[in-house]
Amino acid sequence: MPTGTMTRRDTASCLVLVDGQAVRCPLPGRWRQTRRGSACPIAVGDRVEVALQPNGEGVLGNVLPRHGGKLSRKAAGESEGEQVVAVNLDQLVVVAAAADPPLNRRLIDRLIVSGENGELDVLLVINKIDLVDPAPCDAVLDLYRGLGYRALATSATAGAGVERLREELSQKTSVLTGPSGVGKSTLLMAVQPGLELRVQPVSESTGKGRHTTSAVSLLPLDFGGYVADTPGIREFALYDLERDDLKHCFPEMAKLFGSCRFADCSHRQEPGCAVRNAVEAGAIDAERYESYCLIHDSISEPDPARRRR
Repeated sequence: MPTGTMTRRDTASCLVLVDGQAVRCPLPGRWRQTRRGSACPIAVGDRVEVALQPNGEGVLGNVLPRHGGKLSRKAAGESEGEQVVAVNLDQLVVVAAAADPPLNRRLIDRLIVSGENGELDVLLVINKIDLVDPAPCDAVLDLYRGLGYRALATSATAGAGVERLREELSQKTSVLTGPSGVGKSTLLMAVQPGLELRVQPVSESTGKGRHTTSAVSLLPLDFGGYVADTPGIREFALYDLERDDLKHCFPEMAKLFGSCRFADCSHRQEPGCAVRNAVEAGAIDAERYESYCLIHDSISEPDPARRRR
């Protein structure tokens, strides 16, 4: 039975790329229904077996074991459900805008944490640098480079940084994510001319981006690799991350493990906290620490009964 890669998943069907051809496959009920707290058993990026039919469609067979990392989030309206965005990934590309819409450091940090939690390499891209004085953006990029992340500035309209982004995407399976209006689809069309992706300007009334991409689509790249284009986001609820694990997603805090007065320090209000001392001394960026606090406080305490099981 031929195998292919799922490139798009809708409510009742999906597209699977088999030997360079997109094959539409109906999704049986067992692929659409999930139990509370469990992820859908199939997602964009999955490798699947497909039985080709005379009418050109396919019938899904087995899902092959996953490899690499994944991007997932907490499903809307559920307390524990997981919404898997894409799987079998190498890297997460967080796209922000220097302006129009304004740079959102809080969302950048939340998305980076999701990449760390999903075992993905992270690349930060600040787009639309042609709209602003580059100095503040350079400072932000240098901050994240100092933490060990790759980071670059781009302008999809002027072409700045496009070749470098093409190199970063080459021969990898990447997922692009970020707020609506930051130019993810425009960047992809600059990286690979010929892609037909819908774009819209930022709303003048709200200053926020309009949702243009309506579903996750995995696009093959002519220069090698794949990239998943995702709908723009305004909020991103983290899934399957406990408070005790959060500090491992902040490299600047990891250097100070074992330096706090208390072994179980949450780095929020305990006396003798090495992290808070570093923030006060300017050794840890104050905005990054604020992101940590906001994420920490948004994570529910684990259920003791669940932990015993």
